[in-house]
Amino acid sequence: MNHRRGLLLFASLVAALAVLPSHAAALKKPNIVLITTDDQTLADFNQRAMPKTARQLVGKGTTFTNAIVTTPQCCPSRASIITGQYTHNNGVMSNRLSYPNLIDKNNTLPVWLDRAGYKTAHVGKYLNGYDAAAATETEIAPGWDLWFTTKGTTRYYHYDVSANGRLKRFRGRERDNVTAVINRKARTLVRRMTPKKAPLYLQVDHRAPHTETGVDSKGRCGGRAVPEKRDNKLFADEPLPVPPSFNELDVSDKPSFISTRPPLDAAKFKRATKRHRCALAALRGVDRGVRSIVKELKRKDELRKTVIAFMSDNGFYGGEHRIGTGKIYPYEEGIRVPLAMRIPEKYRGGGDRVPEVSAPVANIDLAPTFLELGRARPCRGGGECRTMDGRSLVGLLSGAGGFPEQRALLTEFDQGFNESQKDGLCRYAGVRVPGAIFIEHTVARDEVDGCLPTPERELYDLEADPFQLNSLERDTSADGLEAALKERLDGLRDCAGIAGRDERVEGRPFCE
Repeated sequence: MNHRRGLLLFASLVAALAVLPSHAAALKKPNIVLITTDDQTLADFNQRAMPKTARQLVGKGTTFTNAIVTTPQCCPSRASIITGQYTHNNGVMSNRLSYPNLIDKNNTLPVWLDRAGYKTAHVGKYLNGYDAAAATETEIAPGWDLWFTTKGTTRYYHYDVSANGRLKRFRGRERDNVTAVINRKARTLVRRMTPKKAPLYLQVDHRAPHTETGVDSKGRCGGRAVPEKRDNKLFADEPLPVPPSFNELDVSDKPSFISTRPPLDAAKFKRATKRHRCALAALRGVDRGVRSIVKELKRKDELRKTVIAFMSDNGFYGGEHRIGTGKIYPYEEGIRVPLAMRIPEKYRGGGDRVPEVSAPVANIDLAPTFLELGRARPCRGGGECRTMDGRSLVGLLSGAGGFPEQRALLTEFDQGFNESQKDGLCRYAGVRVPGAIFIEHTVARDEVDGCLPTPERELYDLEADPFQLNSLERDTSADGLEAALKERLDGLRDCAGIAGRDERVEGRPFCE
């Protein structure tokens, strides 16, 4: 990006600070803590599953009731978090097109905050594929001052951690459960790094409640999400949620990769039930970790100087629409996620706490929000700036408004290399607006034809049909809605930046 564009971005961010209190420039930059879970559903973000998080973040912060991830899979979602971009702009469009495909790896959120004077620390899981792209097994990703990052695939025991240039091995002891280890390290960093002259940016990326990959830790939850031993008996009899979309009776309105699925049988129902129970139990450890961070910040008198955000990288399916397991599909169960933020009064202009926000927001909005709070630029220096597609949430958190209530958000996925998943899904692009969603899928009919250019479409009225049981794509009475959403989707497929904030990128349309 040229120097002029970098200057324009800087000017736009300065202008954006107008939504902060007039004395914002005199305020010490806040500490920022981001906590993410892996494959946590929106339904599992509740007081029963996570009572301490509900009390400390939901009860004393802001809950975003209409939050989505723009690509519902681990790596692309996390790439959007640290770039503020849709995946068509940052290059990470699926786990297959993972960290090695990330464009401009030296120009991400930790780099920007580090340049703005933050001490940056990462704990837990990083982007899929990072190990393959790193020059050494302990190389630290750009922008991070402190690095305590799990290696390899998801394991709750018997795993390695890259710790500031050293390799640490954790075995099968009770205290080696990865959730407990991540929690201890996060609390230690808060204790050691606050209060300091430099504010702290701490990103805590949990493994839970992701299923173990290629291993089985034995016991009740071996091969699934593995709770800490103290939580092993929790939720042992919890029933599997069965919303109207569960094991959907008639899927003839769905695209071929759904309509060809048989109903879930007893064995799949049993597996989904076990996964659900173990995921809830594993989240209890994450819940304690949230409380331990809050408790340590309070002990250090830093809680009133710290912004805390909590989000899942994607949802998960447990039988909805006959999907026995998985996450990549753009139904509400996959793209809707928990998002809560606790922001101190002085960083919201002294106004009252806003308990709930229903505006359409997404993971691409976290980076712009943190940059505004930290008075930072999305640049690595020398005018090399990244044009973000997300919007700052500060105005919503402070009650100042100024956010487009009818904003359209893109949801997109690409398996990569013009190939498909086993079920035939190659890629999709969809547009979600308040009350409706329209998606165009590209599928593979067979191994010979490959990914076909003719799309299969879905259209849902989310107000009348929140469980997406009846696609209106073949309903002529919905032609007007489909045409309007198709037009907005065509504008978002290749969008970049925000009008009024960013310079137009190569003549492409702006995002919303």
